Amino acid sequence: MEIFKKVGEGARTISEGAKSIGKKSSGLVEVAKLKFEIGKLEKERENNFTALGRLVYMQFKGEQGLEEEMERLINSTRALEGEIAGFEAQIDKLYPKSPVCPKCNTELPASAKYCSECGNKVEQDNPIE
Repeated sequence: MEIFKKVGEGARTISEGAKSIGKKSSGLVEVAKLKFEIGKLEKERENNFTALGRLVYMQFKGEQGLEEEMERLINSTRALEGEIAGFEAQIDKLYPKSPVCPKCNTELPASAKYCSECGNKVEQDNPIE
């Protein structure tokens, strides 16, 4: 009977491990999708910067009536930056960043209260519960 008990416990452990791996892999897929979207938005933002630079140069050369297009590109760029920040916040929720010592910039474990390099007390914005 002892062997069946051990087999049952082993199966339960494997099942829990599989669930954990499933959650982590779905999180990784979600992060990959978010990073892909960020990349697309960053490319569009770079295109806006290039177009703005061209318009500024044209305005410098004396062309008139470019303000409306410049305003449109600026507003579009602001909106893109907001979207990028939103996606980055979603990534941070899925995988929070490790704390960093403010004194020596050493990356620390999430539960650290003191820096392992310099001994500085670490103030955490989002303490681990």
